[in-house]
Amino acid sequence: MIRSFTFRVPISLEVHRIAQQLSQAQFTFEKAQKVYHNTLAVHAVDFYLRCMGLDTDFAQSDSHDKIMLAFTDVADLEVKNYGKLECLPVLSDAEVCYVPPDVWSDRIGYIVVHLNESLQQATIIGFAVTVAEKKGILPISELQTIADFPEYISQINLLELPTKNVEKTAVNLSNWLQNIFELDWQGLETLGIKSDGLAPILRDFEDSSMERIKLIDLGVQIRSHSLALLVGLKPEADNKVGIRVQLRPSLGENNLPPNVKLTLLSSSGEKKQEIESRTQDNYIQLKRWKSKPGTRFSLTITLNDLSLTEDFLV
Repeated sequence: MIRSFTFRVPISLEVHRIAQQLSQAQFTFEKAQKVYHNTLAVHAVDFYLRCMGLDTDFAQSDSHDKIMLAFTDVADLEVKNYGKLECLPVLSDAEVCYVPPDVWSDRIGYIVVHLNESLQQATIIGFAVTVAEKKGILPISELQTIADFPEYISQINLLELPTKNVEKTAVNLSNWLQNIFELDWQGLETLGIKSDGLAPILRDFEDSSMERIKLIDLGVQIRSHSLALLVGLKPEADNKVGIRVQLRPSLGENNLPPNVKLTLLSSSGEKKQEIESRTQDNYIQLKRWKSKPGTRFSLTITLNDLSLTEDFLV
């Protein structure tokens, strides 16, 4: 059912090419078809938002990450300075739109996009702000009209959104394996650290691996000790990624200050590992573990009342 006030978008050959590339990386026909339709919907919403003068960012959208798409059901689009919109395609005369549980949170809204039979035209037919109370089912007849969307998004203030809708940017480790890095995560040689100076347990990661390091500042209490967090990755045969983490002194220091804790937390905040430095320790490290793509975890470094947390996405 197409509503009276809508926004129509022609689907270009270039968008179809992108949809084909993303869908071909999937393992089943059903998932490939789902990704294809999702991609068309995402690009239709992108066109609509740009007509409104809003900037989007595909690089921060899981809908354009082949690894994330293999393990999650997402069709998100990052809107700069606002957050993520979920783009939901519907076909034929659908009366309801199904929203996968993966995207019931961390979204500023849900836009429903009708795709015509030939997949040559998309029609943006309405939006919803939340879906949780509807258990993933959005009746088309209950959508807010797209005419109200510009006013809705203009009122969004990221500082006022619930924490779950303003997700802290996580370090994307899958990008590292493609030689794409965040600016504050540097190569070992950049900080003057030689591979042969690494602890033995990290040296055996060098074959088919990737290591990056980040300087850590916990404040004035340890200013005489410069810390560095080192993360090593290694692809495994079971489609998981091996991960090792080490905290070490850097910039000429020989030892860590005592009582520094390095903690591994799951995405739910559960403590999985923790280690604490002793006097004269020249490094501490967590036991190696493996994670599948799409897994989130955090590393927390703590000294007395000072702490710093880094979030990661495999």
